[in-house]
Amino acid sequence: MSFVKWFKSIGLAAALSVSLVGCSDEGNEFSPEQVIQKTLADSAEMPAYYGESVMKFNDGTGDMEIKEWVSKDGKRRAEAVMPETGEKSITVNDGNKLMSYDEAANTAFVIDMEENTRMNDSPKEQAEFLLNMIKDTHSIKLVGEEKMIGRDVYHLKAEAKDENTLYGNLEFWVDKENWFILKNVSTSGDIEVSVEYKKIEFNPTIKESMFTLELPKDVEMKDISAMMDEQPVDSLEDAAEIMEKPFLHVPEKDGIAIEQMTAVPGGSDMNPQLTLNYFKDNLPYFSLNVFAIDEENSKFDGEGENIRGLKGDKTDMKDLRMLNWAEDGFGYTVTLLQPELTFEQMIQMIDEMEYVKVK
Repeated sequence: MSFVKWFKSIGLAAALSVSLVGCSDEGNEFSPEQVIQKTLADSAEMPAYYGESVMKFNDGTGDMEIKEWVSKDGKRRAEAVMPETGEKSITVNDGNKLMSYDEAANTAFVIDMEENTRMNDSPKEQAEFLLNMIKDTHSIKLVGEEKMIGRDVYHLKAEAKDENTLYGNLEFWVDKENWFILKNVSTSGDIEVSVEYKKIEFNPTIKESMFTLELPKDVEMKDISAMMDEQPVDSLEDAAEIMEKPFLHVPEKDGIAIEQMTAVPGGSDMNPQLTLNYFKDNLPYFSLNVFAIDEENSKFDGEGENIRGLKGDKTDMKDLRMLNWAEDGFGYTVTLLQPELTFEQMIQMIDEMEYVKVK
C-alpha cells in the first residue's frame, strides 16, 4: 500500500485488531449488554482452533488468504498468501518471540514478545481496549441472529455518531458457542476492509512443531527494534544530514518553537523518518513528520487538498486532524494537536515553510 493510501486508512488499522463490540436491541436470547459481558467474560477461555479466512480490501490492493493455528496457551502460526501474485508470508508467535518470514524477499524479522506485550493481548483484552475507545463515539446495537459456515452467530453493529470520529463503522458476526469473531467489516471513509472465516475448527490436534519456524540458511534477518528505534536529534542541520538532503520545516516565530526532534535513520530497506514537535505557550501545537518516499508513491488520488499549490490530503476527524502531501522526494504529515489551531492557520504556516539551511 502506498503512503497515500496509508494516510486514508490510518483510522481503520486499529479497528482490525478488534475481537468484539456490543449492541442494543430487544427480543433476543441475550440483551446487548449481556452479549458484551458474556463475550468479555468468556473470551479469555478461547479454545485452540484452526481457521481459514479471507481479508478483502476495496482499494484495489487485492485479497489475502490466511490460515491460522492457535493453541490454547496462545501460541500462534499464520500463513498469508496473496492469490493474485502468489506472495506468501509466515508468522509464528511461540509466546516468547514473534518471527515473520517473507518467502518472496527471503527476509525475516524477530520481535521479542517480552518487550511488546500488546502483541500477546487475548481477545478479551483486545475487546476491552476497543470498547473503551468507542463507548462514547458509537451507537452499538444487536442486529440479529444468523447462520455462518454452519454455526449460529450474533450480528452486531457499531455506528459512529460523528462521521469525523477516529473509528468508522464496525460490524461483527460472533459465534454464539465460543464467542469467536467469524467475520468483521470495518468502514472508514471510502475504505472498507473485511475479514471472514471460511472454515473454523475448534480444539483440533496441533503439533507443537507448527509453532517453530525453520528459516533458509541464506535468509536475510532484519532487526526491527533497531529500524523503529527513535533517536534524539540536536539540530536541524543534523536532521538534514540524517534525511540526506534539506527538507521543509516551519520556521520558529510568533511564539512557535521546536521543542523536540527525533529520527529513525534509514537502512538498506527503510527510508529515514523525522519528527519535529512544535510547541506554543508551553503546550503541544502541532507535529511535523518528514520521510523520504519513492516517486511512484507520491501521487494523491482524487481532487485532493491544495497544499503549497500541490495535491494533498486532509483528515478531519474528532480525534485526528492531519494534512499530508508530497514534495521534492519527501512525504510530509502535519498533525494538529491544539484544538484551537484551525486548518486555515496551519495551511498558512505550511505555505511559509522553508528549507533547512545547511553549511
